[in-house]
Amino acid sequence: MLVHAVDDVGHAVSELCNLPETFAEAAPAGEHATLFSEGSSDEFDWELFDVGELGDSAGKGGSPGAKQRLQAALAARLRGRMSPRRILLRDKLAFLLGSCQLWSVAYWLGWSPSTFYKMYTAQVLVLLAARWALYRAKRWHYYLLDFCYFANLLLLGHLWVAPRSALLSKVTHAFNTGPLAWSTVAFRNSMVYHDLDKVTSVFLHLGPACVSWTLRWHPDSSRFGLPPDAPAAERQAWDSATLMQLVGVPLLFYAAWAVAYYLKIFVVSAERIRQRGYVTLFTYVTTTTKGVYAAIAKRVPRQYRPQVYLFLHMCFCATTAAFSWLAWRSFALHTGLLAAMGAVSMWHGASYYFEVFAKRYLAELAKGSSADEAAQ
Repeated sequence: MLVHAVDDVGHAVSELCNLPETFAEAAPAGEHATLFSEGSSDEFDWELFDVGELGDSAGKGGSPGAKQRLQAALAARLRGRMSPRRILLRDKLAFLLGSCQLWSVAYWLGWSPSTFYKMYTAQVLVLLAARWALYRAKRWHYYLLDFCYFANLLLLGHLWVAPRSALLSKVTHAFNTGPLAWSTVAFRNSMVYHDLDKVTSVFLHLGPACVSWTLRWHPDSSRFGLPPDAPAAERQAWDSATLMQLVGVPLLFYAAWAVAYYLKIFVVSAERIRQRGYVTLFTYVTTTTKGVYAAIAKRVPRQYRPQVYLFLHMCFCATTAAFSWLAWRSFALHTGLLAAMGAVSMWHGASYYFEVFAKRYLAELAKGSSADEAAQ
């Protein structure tokens, strides 16, 4: 354990450069797993933090005074990281980057839709790397095994490994235009420009949908689809898509993911997840949120909840994938669907800004007025 190896303040401070990992290594399994509140933007929960616990551990195997030095180093490090000035600067920069991302996506879709897949690839790799680092630090990394990440990786495989595969073209279209796009509604994805986590969630769900739109209606014929000299019969088979091809076949890919997910989350790593207090999408939607999943899960015996959860998830994917069949056949419907989902994410973002931020602002005004009245 880290604290057992602390010899001086300098060593402690150097190990604290990545604070969340420091807690994960220093504390016993499962402890301090909730110091960073779920869904927040790195907001530290001071009420749950007790530096004395870590200090006691340091005193058992460290040099004399290690406990006091570690306490001081931790407190100083936390104050520096959580200062209002730094948080304000971080949020301003995140707002700027989030706004630029939206403009760049809109511009590229209009300027060169046939090459949009290149922009998507560059952005998704950066955002996935950032999310891995953030979620690993917050002990949320099991979220990265969820279906939307599988669908994004499958799309990358289609774009760069098998671009002329008719099978992957239709499967990725079904996933991207179906469950990924509709997850914007199901999970209330919000276009909150100053929150990297929320912007990333929107991009991971709507970015692939935009790629499928460009591949369907503005493909780069030199890379995707059939070669220009392909026979008319083959071209007709490529362009057409049945309900079975856009719902039935994609469900086979979904089943492969579901089996792997079940074995990893509920069998192989179940005890590790429980002991270390890791959060998964299953635990989140079945215990900490309001909605269909949580309402049904509470009425099902605990031992059957994983199976019921995956069954409901499959029903959601199959139902929404049916919309991809309509989108495949109609440019207007496909474009309208993307516009509607984009509008939904912006509406959720507006609700966040004007409801959450407005309440905080009014509270500050009320506090200031009370202080003025008291001074008089």
